[in-house]
This record gives sequence, C-alpha cells and structure tokens, in this order.
Amino acid sequence: MSKARERFRQILARSACTLAAPIFDPLSARIADMLGWEVCKLSGSVGKFANLAVPDGVPLSNMSDLVDLCWRINRVTDTCLIADADEGGGNALNVFRTVRELEAVGVVAIELEDNLVPSCFGEAESRHSLLISLEEQVGKLKAAVAARRDPSTVIVARTVALAQLPMNEALDRIKAYAQTGAEAIMLPGVPRGRDDIEALHRTTSLPLFVLGAPPDDASAPGFLGAHGVRIRYLGQSIYGMAVKTLHDGLTHLKNGGSAADLKDRSAPQALIEAVNRTEEFMQWQKKFMK
Repeated sequence: MSKARERFRQILARSACTLAAPIFDPLSARIADMLGWEVCKLSGSVGKFANLAVPDGVPLSNMSDLVDLCWRINRVTDTCLIADADEGGGNALNVFRTVRELEAVGVVAIELEDNLVPSCFGEAESRHSLLISLEEQVGKLKAAVAARRDPSTVIVARTVALAQLPMNEALDRIKAYAQTGAEAIMLPGVPRGRDDIEALHRTTSLPLFVLGAPPDDASAPGFLGAHGVRIRYLGQSIYGMAVKTLHDGLTHLKNGGSAADLKDRSAPQALIEAVNRTEEFMQWQKKFMK
C-alpha cells in the first residue's frame, strides 16, 4: 500500500466530510499541496481544457493523456489524487488497462462513470445524458476491481442515474454497483438535494463522493458527514479564475499596456520561489554539485 493510498483510506474512515481541492495541472496541484489540502481532484473536463485546450463534450483526448497528466501531478505533490477517468476509455477491457496505468502513476482513487461521451456535438442533451446499460457498467466496474495490483486503490462508481432515471431505478443501479467491489459512489449532481443523499445513505454503506451538495448544507454542517458523504467536490471556479487572469493579462499587454501595470496582480517573487521549490533545489545544488 502506498503512503498516499494509506492516508486516503484513513480519510474515508472518518465520520466527517473532507473537501477536495479542484486542481487541473501540476502547478495548481503543487499550490494545493503547499496549502495543506489532503485530497486533490482532477476532473476530466478541466484536465482536458488546461492541458490539451480541447472541450469535454467529444472524445478528443485519450487514456494516455490522462495517465501522463496524473504522473506529472504526482511527481510534484504528496497529496491524495483522485482521477476522473470518464467512461474508462471504452469497454471493460479498456477499463482494465486504464486502471492498471493510473494505479502505476500513483492515483489513489479512480472514478468510472456510467455514461458515454457523445461522438459529436449536439448528439445528446448534455455530456452526461447517454446512460449505458446496467449490465455493461457492472462488467466495467468488476473489471476495474480485478485490474488493481494494489488492493488499496479505490474504485469509485460514478453515476448520473439520479438525474436520468426514476428514483427507484437509480437506487437499483447503485445497489448493483455496490456489489461489484467498487468502494465508493460518486454523484456528479443531487437534483433532489438532501432527499437524494438521504436515499443513497439508506441504500448503501459505501462512502459517497458528491459534487453539488445541497445548497443549505452550510446551515447543517454535520449533515453530509452524518449521511455518508466522505468527499465533497467544489466545482471548477479555480480553473475559471486562472483562465480569466490569463485572458485579461494577455489582452492588456496585446493592447499596449505595460507589464508594470500588472505588478499588483502578480504573485510576489517569494511565493513563486516557494511554489517552484527554489530553496530546495539550491540546497540540493550545494549538497551534490562541487
């Protein structure tokens, strides 16, 4: 068991909900690590946006792109990295390889969703509306569990069933997923708010990972933890901030603005050196270079 996976197991064993840092590349992950975030989540969409500059709605990236990105993130951080592996790259055999590759680069948990990526824009109402059959997803999850070389790697069954199916059918799906050996259920949305979380908690004892928690959870801090939610995702506002900053800064310079005008909006040199570990490398230089 890797140290990161051991720590992640300890996090899941808590009775409280842990926030995951919404990172998208090695730089954002490095800063999250510096700030003491225990868990980082690499979303499929922003991973594609930030590192390939392609949209999420069509299959323009592949498993190797994701594996390379996760390797580069884990090379510079010690946090627990959760990877959104989309639909796993194809059928159950593709999923088997995807899990092996992501596990090899240190990912602690691998999400596999039960929908297809549209083959072209406009083919579906949304990126997540093409739900695959229960039987196919059960096979993919079983393949993912069997593919692990390290049994501490967490396979996460991500499902959009709550948004696409009647409640009873969605819960039947989740019961089936929980019997595959997957060790967590991820909800990319809770359309009925607390009712969804309460129903899921009654249906399975597996840890729940949730994006888009009920809007009133702040008034009841213990609600998520008490109902099995162990990881909460926070959306992609950090990525949006980074895009706006880059766009505005480059627009300013392109329009003839001075670089000096941007000084107050830039990171101080001390922060930059902390992020890129200047002092650490200088110490290595002193120790090993004569």
